Amino acid sequence: MPQKLLGKAKWLKLKRELTEDAQKIWIVAPIPRQYNKKVKAIEDGEEIEKIETVKYNAYRYVYVYDISHTTGKAIPLQSERINCDDKAYFYDKLKKFSNVPVIEKELSGGTLGYYSEKENIIAIKNTLSINDKAAVLLHEIAHSLYDDFDYSQDRDLSEVFVESVAFIVADHFGLDTSPCSFNYIIKWAKGEPKTVIELGGKIQKCANEFIEKLESFEMQELQLAA
Repeated sequence: MPQKLLGKAKWLKLKRELTEDAQKIWIVAPIPRQYNKKVKAIEDGEEIEKIETVKYNAYRYVYVYDISHTTGKAIPLQSERINCDDKAYFYDKLKKFSNVPVIEKELSGGTLGYYSEKENIIAIKNTLSINDKAAVLLHEIAHSLYDDFDYSQDRDLSEVFVESVAFIVADHFGLDTSPCSFNYIIKWAKGEPKTVIELGGKIQKCANEFIEKLESFEMQELQLAA
């Protein structure tokens, strides 16, 4: 089922056209890139030269449109939650990687999770699906690692920044959080594309660092298990 936010071409494929007053919603999208480089390695006691593929993310600003700014064929909508359980390994890895203890507990209302610097914990709603737990945990880890905003004054900026970082990291590791991420970012950006654009450099820098740290942690885990 499609989500609420799509680009013009995808809406047209679903037999829906943009309204005259359709507003662009800007998001930061990761673009996978790779290149080959020559490296030296030791094999069977001899130094050899081999080709290594280096993968990385580039970024660009893209815009999407909300379904309310389209007309045409009726379509079922995707839930704003992920509701899947195929990323249990990734969720477990994130819990081990987290710089603060992670607990699951009952949370009331619409609260899905939180990071408490005072208590030094990350709490995740215990009734969520595994993939939703992973998405929320990515968000809260980003708060704990990179969020230097004054939350009492700049909560909007904090939430836009953190969820943008979490979305990019999730995408890199094969977890599609777009059903919930896009709407969350738009809610806190309050429809202002400048909010996302002005944070772009910081989002990219922190997302890349987060990915590198998580990949390094994964390699260390594999080496310890060998």
